[in-house]
Amino acid sequence: MTRKAETLILLAVVSVISALYGSYYSNTFLYDDSEQVLAQQPLESFDDLILIFTEPSFPTLPYYRPLTRASIMLQKTLHGDDARWFHLFNAILAGITVGIAWLLIRLPLFKILPVPALFAVALFGLHPAASSCVYPVASGRETLLPAALILLSTWCFLKGSQKYYWWSVVTCGLALLAKEQAIVLPALFVTADMLNLTGLPEKRQLAGWFRRYLPFLLLLVGYLLLRWLLFSGTEVKLMLAEQPLGPFYSLLYALQTSFVPFVELVYEPPVEVWFDPLRILIAVLLTGILVYFVWMKSEELGRSACFWGAWFLLLMLPTSNILEQECAFSERYVFLSVLAPLALSASIISQYWDRFLVRKLFMITGLLAGVCLACISGIRGIYFENEETFFRQWLNTNSRSSTAHVHLGLVYASHGQFAEALACYERALAIDPEFTGALINQANALVTMQQYDPAIELYQRSLELLDGKLQHLKVGVYHNLGNAWWGKRDAEQAIQSYERAIELSREHLPSYLALADIYLQQDQPAHAARYLNEALKLDSMTKQKQREIHNVMQRFQLE
Repeated sequence: MTRKAETLILLAVVSVISALYGSYYSNTFLYDDSEQVLAQQPLESFDDLILIFTEPSFPTLPYYRPLTRASIMLQKTLHGDDARWFHLFNAILAGITVGIAWLLIRLPLFKILPVPALFAVALFGLHPAASSCVYPVASGRETLLPAALILLSTWCFLKGSQKYYWWSVVTCGLALLAKEQAIVLPALFVTADMLNLTGLPEKRQLAGWFRRYLPFLLLLVGYLLLRWLLFSGTEVKLMLAEQPLGPFYSLLYALQTSFVPFVELVYEPPVEVWFDPLRILIAVLLTGILVYFVWMKSEELGRSACFWGAWFLLLMLPTSNILEQECAFSERYVFLSVLAPLALSASIISQYWDRFLVRKLFMITGLLAGVCLACISGIRGIYFENEETFFRQWLNTNSRSSTAHVHLGLVYASHGQFAEALACYERALAIDPEFTGALINQANALVTMQQYDPAIELYQRSLELLDGKLQHLKVGVYHNLGNAWWGKRDAEQAIQSYERAIELSREHLPSYLALADIYLQQDQPAHAARYLNEALKLDSMTKQKQREIHNVMQRFQLE
């Protein structure tokens, strides 16, 4: 196959993958998108963009992903809340990621021929784990963007030249700013050098090694220092004592997902949901077959096989339940690792490519696998169509998920179906009686239904349960508690609740506005003006809100 033909076929593969995922561009925002996209204000200045790089990505999670967050916020500024552009961006990024993966596995050191390489990257892009990184706007972007940068950095490093070496340093730094997973890249690069895959002399002076890895060491030190300044080390919690089998289960989940993925969406499943002895047995047998053929061709494939083994293990290491994480298992965690068995399979096939029967069998098997994976990933898009289909599917595969019950309740509440919403919250509390999210949202629904007394009891109970890590939630609870008291026309209790919310967060604009409203209704304009003027001084104040407040002050002659 000529280089031109190979490039044209690759472009066709990339286009098909982008078109497949892009066909669901009309899907809505869901789940994490509410916080990461819909609740965010568009960028108003360059300073707003810089600010993203100086703060955690979320108030409750130990994530520092400013590059990924900046990409979302730039789109928010350009497109507003039009989900179509976000989905299209993810679809195009998926195609680009596949193209970079092709560049990587086509490096001469891996000895992969064009046709096996094209099939490998096509299956990589069509794998259901990839679909879980494309369909969800925010959580998908958080894996897809760093994946592209990690692949690019690895390709640059393995190119072996000085120019590409410095590009690998730059892209490694960008990957660190996109997701914590990139912290394993220097270890992967050391592995490649130890395997002599980068063309370095086998006997190298210690000083030479130090100079080679000093830029990556400085990147890691700077990155860890920045995280320390943001989190003070509180984000790190070892889980091995509590869950000693956590890494082992993560390995089994990665193997099962790579070789025998579920057809339907099984979102962030616990062990009892995803663990399937038959699937695991098949995955282990297929892994054993790969190991056998590598052993048969150890002279040609030994070093590259060790590299792909390190790739598989290192890139799942940050999410292997050694440290505490948001959820224990997710297909997103396995996405990059999936490339390893595919690339290794392509390397093995390339060694036997001169045999007609091997070529014919491979083409048939590859086409069937590609069609099957494309159908699975295509079907997956339906589950992400809107929040109701997403959370219903989550509950179909894991009825014990209190989170899914609560969010389905929020969907019902947004449609005005409060009886159905309350039933969802009750089911969540039956699973976890101390789930504050269920308590708070149940209280919110009762306030909307003007059932203030039971709502107040639920708010007060949730305040008792909220600990220091969830301190920021107390702000919203106190504000909503103020709404409940004011619904009962108890101005004194409402004012106390709103003021408590402001004590916890001086930037909580809704509480300032609520206090001003109470004082206006009580014909105390001086107090109302004081809170409105304080609101105008908030750092979070937008120009639109400023205009609205000035209009209120003019209407009531408070200026």
